[in-house]
Amino acid sequence: MTGRPRIVRKQRWWLTRWRRPSTTPARARRARLRAALQWALGATWPRQLRIGALAAVCGVSLACVLWIGVPWSLHRIASHHYFALGTIEIEGNHRLDRSEVLRWAGVSEGRSVWGAAPGVVRARLLSHPWIRQAQVQREFPNRLTLSLQERQPVAIVLLDGPRFVDRYGRVLGPLRDDDSRDFPIISGLDGTEVADFSGIGLHRALQLLRWSERLHSADAVSEIHVDRERGLTVFPRRTAVAVVLGWGRWREKLQRSARVLAAWEGQVDRLTAVDLSFRDLVVVRLRAEQHPTAVRPSKRGTRV
Repeated sequence: MTGRPRIVRKQRWWLTRWRRPSTTPARARRARLRAALQWALGATWPRQLRIGALAAVCGVSLACVLWIGVPWSLHRIASHHYFALGTIEIEGNHRLDRSEVLRWAGVSEGRSVWGAAPGVVRARLLSHPWIRQAQVQREFPNRLTLSLQERQPVAIVLLDGPRFVDRYGRVLGPLRDDDSRDFPIISGLDGTEVADFSGIGLHRALQLLRWSERLHSADAVSEIHVDRERGLTVFPRRTAVAVVLGWGRWREKLQRSARVLAAWEGQVDRLTAVDLSFRDLVVVRLRAEQHPTAVRPSKRGTRV
């Protein structure tokens, strides 16, 4: 009985000694490493990683679908026959025919209404020399309306041949066979030596025409000749007399020329030119058998 307790104590002592080394520094380091590995390989971190990777894959896939699928879908919708132009109405075209307007607008029946953007079609129409204003109205799904305002010619300018010009100096293009020639002619601007002066000379001649309209004498103008040095020379329609006006003060000179021609009424055939380019002097040139005479206004004479 006395030896048995010792054996039990030895067994308990060895058990306690076997458990005691777990608190040593090496065991503690191994325990911390094992705990770190368990945390790193645990259930929380890999799950977060899988969720992030899945979200990235879904985002890239969605971007690819939008990048490729949306343009393809829009193209399929725009090219569907439901949106094909079936009615194109054109208003205000008098000189231009329907085919020419459609060609400049870049539209035709059967094409998609999505390709007829109003701003783009309007810019194309305004590039035509005969179109002054244009309005484009697009009505879904298949209707387009073009409202035009054409330019009106006021004269014929000789620039590489006869060409129409409007009141703002826009050269409209060459004359056609069926066009009317009953317009004032502006000459003297054709040639390379006056290329730098043609624009200014054209606007000065149109300004003189506007003054003639205000004085109700536009129908009397047959031709306006532009010269860089001498200025403007007007050829009336009813007489063969050249009226030299020069530069500037055209309202006063037009009124004086009307009084001079009225004073020579019945003898206009004797005149070849009336020069009003001077400020207070009117020079009347007669035919070859006569001598040039000068008329200076005075108190005793007739004021012109």
